[in-house]
Amino acid sequence: MKRVIVTGGTGFIGRAVVEELRRRYPEAEVIAVGSATVDLADERAWFEWLGEVREGGPVDHLIHLAALYKAGDWPVHHPATQFNVNMKLNVNALEGWARFLPEAKLTSVLSYCMYPSLPHAHPEEELYGHEPEDYLFAYAMTKKALLIGQRAYRQEHGLRSASVVLPTVYGPGDSFAENSHVVGALIGKFVRAARSGAREVEVWGDGSQEREFLYVGDAVDGIIAAALRSDEPALNLGMGEARSIAELAQWIKDAAGFDGEIRYNQDRFVGVKTRQLDVRRMRDTLGWTAPTSLPEGIARTVRWYEAQLG
Repeated sequence: MKRVIVTGGTGFIGRAVVEELRRRYPEAEVIAVGSATVDLADERAWFEWLGEVREGGPVDHLIHLAALYKAGDWPVHHPATQFNVNMKLNVNALEGWARFLPEAKLTSVLSYCMYPSLPHAHPEEELYGHEPEDYLFAYAMTKKALLIGQRAYRQEHGLRSASVVLPTVYGPGDSFAENSHVVGALIGKFVRAARSGAREVEVWGDGSQEREFLYVGDAVDGIIAAALRSDEPALNLGMGEARSIAELAQWIKDAAGFDGEIRYNQDRFVGVKTRQLDVRRMRDTLGWTAPTSLPEGIARTVRWYEAQLG
């Protein structure tokens, strides 16, 4: 890699991608795009910015992570906002790619919320012909539209692209607020409870719901591997196993040294019952597997967050 643009490069995963690219390729120019750089949803501003970047020389990779999404029940109440903003981000990224960066390979980062609510590991074939979970329909459909857009731009303009589908990503640099994704939210709760001497920590749901989790360092390694070596329209990038929220909470409780009780609140919103990726295509295509176990990744993340709290 010589010159790389990373949209969403100031977000959780994007920052980690930028840092790793700069570490691996110290001679490369890695351009992190966040809202302070340019508003990707503003076509005119985005195209003007790309024109200026283009004057500095060709770009060989465009890694597209920019998206508007929030955890919890926020998607239930803001489907139109998600649809409007994310469609603008994706359409502008695609058209800017074709107009200004035709020599670049586009690698997009997608979410496993695109898959239907079925009780098995999802193969890539289920990306089409099935409806996503209703509460995430707007966000999920904009991600599917991005896949269709990549196919269309490849067919009409002969451009190169790949995509990876991620499960829930966690790790150092995540948000640890209570309304964050489940791993960050629970690590924040348990670490703060251990420090304050609280008697209990609330966990949403009954603990039986299952999710797949991927350590951020592993996610970054897989994204870069796909950018360099994959021409697949979509590859599931994950551990290939789902864990219950009860298991997750216990691991976090132990890592944080919390000796109080876990109280499950079944009145809170928890989403689908289970979500898991079939990662055989990734393993067969790239020979890639995620090396960090969930207990190990949780321990690393707890230590990092404790250090941030001082």
